Order: sequence, then structure tokens, then C-alpha cells
Amino acid sequence: MHLTVIPEDKQIYLETFDTQYPMRRCHVINNDSEFWNSVDPRIHAIQYHSDGLKQIEYKNPREDVVITDISIIQKYIDRFNLTEQTYQSQIAWDNNNVQSETTEQKITRLGPRP
Repeated sequence: MHLTVIPEDKQIYLETFDTQYPMRRCHVINNDSEFWNSVDPRIHAIQYHSDGLKQIEYKNPREDVVITDISIIQKYIDRFNLTEQTYQSQIAWDNNNVQSETTEQKITRLGPRP
């Protein structure tokens, strides 16, 4: 797994190497100021690679701190997974079409888009 978090850009990038479900995706999370406000404003980036680099990069003064405990990054993984789940639900909703169905009929049949 490779996780990169860039708080200033509100981005979380995750790449997994699972043989059954490999994934490489970046989510920009603009709609959760509470989440981003909980991040130390001195952090420039967080990089966590399960097979290598594990660090938090601070700015002013520039400093790299090694991550020794995965629980430090778990909130970013959880937030990424929540956003990914919503994204996948939206794709499923978008692709669930009936010929000649109006948007209003689709909403009646499926409910509002996630």
C-alpha cells in the first residue's frame, strides 16, 4: 500500500497492490472542513508505503518525521475508504439505467443519487 496525503490540496492518494482488487486513485475531499481542520497545519505531506517510506513532511522549518505507528495514518485511510465507497455508489447509480426512463423516474426507482 502507498498512501500520500497532501492537506493543503485536500488530497488523499492511495495505491494498493492487492492481487484481487488492485487500486490506484486520488480523491480530493473539499466538503469536509472538520476533517481537514483536525490535521496539523504544519504538515506539508504524509507518505506511508507499507514496503518502504513512512514519513510526515513538515514545513517551516522543513523536517521529516518517521512514522512508526500505522494508527497515525489510519484516519486518512478511513476517510479515503469512506469517499471511495460513496464514489463507487455514485457510479453504480449512474450506470443503473432503464431505457426511456426520465431522471424523475430513476430517482423514484433508486432514490436520490448518493
